[in-house]
Amino acid sequence: MTQTTPVERVAKALEAANFRRMAYPLQIAGLTFDTPAAFVGAPPSPDLVVVGDSTVQSTREIQRTVEGVGRALDVMQSRRPLTLVLVGPRPESKAISALSRFARVLPVGESADTASLDNWLAVLLPLRLPKPVDARGVDSLDELRAEADPLTHELIDLAVQGTEAVAARFAELVEQPFAEIDEDEEEAS
Repeated sequence: MTQTTPVERVAKALEAANFRRMAYPLQIAGLTFDTPAAFVGAPPSPDLVVVGDSTVQSTREIQRTVEGVGRALDVMQSRRPLTLVLVGPRPESKAISALSRFARVLPVGESADTASLDNWLAVLLPLRLPKPVDARGVDSLDELRAEADPLTHELIDLAVQGTEAVAARFAELVEQPFAEIDEDEEEAS
């Protein structure tokens, strides 16, 4: 079994949540930043996430990086929130407070288990809601599916992927009859 570093575990968690890994070294506004990893979120989570590793970087180096990235984002007039995920031994409270002036700081430590890491990264990860059940303990969606037509089944299944997936499919369904009319008119011409 291969060991993964805390930075790699954070990277896997963020990539699973649709964050895109930025090229190394991180470049913003013509400036280069030496950071173990950086990620940018896809809508609706537009965060720029910088990973700092206190085992290989001093607190001062991490602070310089975060301040520089924050200022570069300001120069670019970016509206992206900046988040620092800090792996390794936790710095003193004073250092975390200083870092918090420029970014949201998530000190995940050297978490080995996925549940603990997911807990620390929860503000960046998609919300996982429990399955809805009614007062009788019956899954409401299963009950709805039992009485539903195939189209409703399809839309219920797409709901798990989010509102955008349902809206896109619904738009396709609304446009479908008009597309067929256009095709018929083109064939008649």
